[in-house]
Amino acid sequence: MNRLFQIFHILLMIFLLASSVVLAAEKLPHPLPGTMAESSDRNQRFITIDFDSVDIRLFIKYISELTGKNFVVDKSVQGNVTIVSPTKISEEEAYRVFESVLEVHGYTTVKSGSVIKILPAAKARFQNVETMRIGMSHDPEDKIVTQLVPLKYSSPLEMKKVLTPLVSKSSVVIAHTPSGMLIITETLSNIQKLLGIIKVLDVESKEAEVAVIPLENGSAASLAKILDKIFQKNVPRKGARPAFTQRVKVVPYERVNSLVILAGSTEIERVKSLVKLLDREVERGEGNIHVFYLQNATAVELAKVLNALPETGTSIKNKGKAPPISKDVKIMPDEETNSLVIRATKEEYMVLEDVIKKLDIPRRMVYLEALIMEVDTNKTFDVGVQWGGGGAFSEGTGQVAVGFSGNTDPPFDMLGGISSTDPVLPTGFSFGVLKQGIRIGGVTFPDIAAILRAYKSDSDINIISTPQILTTDNKKAVMSAGENVPYITSQNTTVGDQDYTQYEYKDVSTKLTITPHINQANTLRLEISTEIIKLKEKDAADKFRPTTYKRTVETTVIINDNDTVVIGGIIGQDAAESEWKVPLLGDIPWLGWLFKTHTTTSVKTNMFIFITPHIIRNPADLAAVTMKKEDDMGTVLPTVAKELHKKDNPEHADRLVSTGFEKLQAGRLEEAKNYFQEALDIDPENPFALMDMGVVLEKEGNIQGALQMYRAVIALNTGEVATRTSEPGKNGTSLSQIAQENIERITKKE
Repeated sequence: MNRLFQIFHILLMIFLLASSVVLAAEKLPHPLPGTMAESSDRNQRFITIDFDSVDIRLFIKYISELTGKNFVVDKSVQGNVTIVSPTKISEEEAYRVFESVLEVHGYTTVKSGSVIKILPAAKARFQNVETMRIGMSHDPEDKIVTQLVPLKYSSPLEMKKVLTPLVSKSSVVIAHTPSGMLIITETLSNIQKLLGIIKVLDVESKEAEVAVIPLENGSAASLAKILDKIFQKNVPRKGARPAFTQRVKVVPYERVNSLVILAGSTEIERVKSLVKLLDREVERGEGNIHVFYLQNATAVELAKVLNALPETGTSIKNKGKAPPISKDVKIMPDEETNSLVIRATKEEYMVLEDVIKKLDIPRRMVYLEALIMEVDTNKTFDVGVQWGGGGAFSEGTGQVAVGFSGNTDPPFDMLGGISSTDPVLPTGFSFGVLKQGIRIGGVTFPDIAAILRAYKSDSDINIISTPQILTTDNKKAVMSAGENVPYITSQNTTVGDQDYTQYEYKDVSTKLTITPHINQANTLRLEISTEIIKLKEKDAADKFRPTTYKRTVETTVIINDNDTVVIGGIIGQDAAESEWKVPLLGDIPWLGWLFKTHTTTSVKTNMFIFITPHIIRNPADLAAVTMKKEDDMGTVLPTVAKELHKKDNPEHADRLVSTGFEKLQAGRLEEAKNYFQEALDIDPENPFALMDMGVVLEKEGNIQGALQMYRAVIALNTGEVATRTSEPGKNGTSLSQIAQENIERITKKE
């Protein structure tokens, strides 16, 4: 491509040199600049301009050498131009073509002394552009000028309203009311068109009005001819003498495809009604193009399904039956708008529309909760579940239909239980389904979150990951967490004292991939794939030569909604190296082994994977899951506060009181009560906790307990004032006074 561009530059330079030679050969007596002789000479010399994707700056240079004009080019002027000119034109015409090319690309010329500026049209209106007046002669050019237009009859403000939609965005129309003049900055060629409109509109008339009618389908020029023929006769003006007549004038403005109407108000309404009848979309026959916007399905995937429909003939043999889909039907997806563009007859489109509506339905979703944990094989970790290596699935039995290699001793599909210790664990992959809670070691946990809370601080159990994700039916969900570990791939220390080392980063992570499939019986088929890569513990010197071990699981299970599938029996072995030595003596070569010990500890672990799917059928199910997670967060905060609270730091109690007050405002009394009790456990004399606890007890009907709390606030008499209360008028009141008022109110009721 670069070579072709270089060849093009060489040919262009040859063309310029050749043009110069020809012009020199035909040289006439050189006239003075600006004389009529020069203008006549340029009109008699003809050239051919034919360029294909030429750099615009090179084209400007060519015109400069051709016309002898000096140009100053703005730095933002860029791009390529293409000009097709099969016939020869004069130099004057070539310059007008040059201005038109600049206008097409958003640029224009502004004369400034002996030079001509070439700059964006948006900037030109701020420059010292040429000012034109009515009556000055000029050729139709595409340069920007300022035209002064005096109005005889029309208001400058009203005329501005008519002309503003007809000029470009970068142009300016100013109405100067004191002088009755319009000031227009626009291209010279467009100003000539505007002057024609102004000439028609600026007439002496008492009742004539101006209206602009935009067209949607018809052509302004064609419709103007039709209207001129209809209203070619003079129409008597309402209220005028019979001898005086007013004609309906219609001026087309093709740039914005609009009609400018000058007539009386009644005639304008007649014209608008007629235009409304004529400006209609033309029927396109049977080769229709339709657009169907999808609400739930994906356009690309649905287009594949529809394009795979059987192709049959186009004739309809039996009336009353749906027409077939012919091979001429074209279905194209548009990803950006998620829509289908369909080219089909009306009958065929009706069939396709019915099929699309049946396929474009809301997809069910699946909320997946997972827990991946490692258990030391020396720890008793009995899971109360039916473990097996195969069997038939039936609703309510909790058995799984899947095959794997495992313990072949019968009955392999109904083992009484499994623990993490080696003697009980099957030799291969094993799994099971848990119903009505998860039973471990005689304790039944309601869900995976309960297991996590129970064993998060157990040193013999390593919680690897607890991913949760929401995915669509039949769509793969991938949950991954880990880090990139550097590996030394090459090392060179032979060049001086510099160390040249190359590293490669590899993922050391836990990755869980689940693809759920929901069938009509609301059971789920889960395609499960798990990959766990861990680093083996090594000395610090070998940190860039890490050793990893990987455990993978890939299986398919079928379970009911809200059941938990457990995968176990994946044994791993981790080796940890340690060294003990006497300082200094342990570093003596050979003899140092008498004063140090090097041990390698091997630990076997059993990996368990718990997965619980929840089918989300509608927004209500999704809202229920969201509320449950919010409640889980509410139960976590008191636990965190209990872990962090310190007896000598009452700030934790203040935070608990603040959180409890928010729960109290929301009407969640039990949660608020728990926060206030936690605060009192930290600081029994916290007046805000005592006051709010009294409010909760009073709402629960425990009057004696509430009175006890209020009296305790009065006895403390700390001088604290209320900053937030359920009654805005109590803000700034002392807690002791509020407590006394509450006691009096309760006493009166009794």
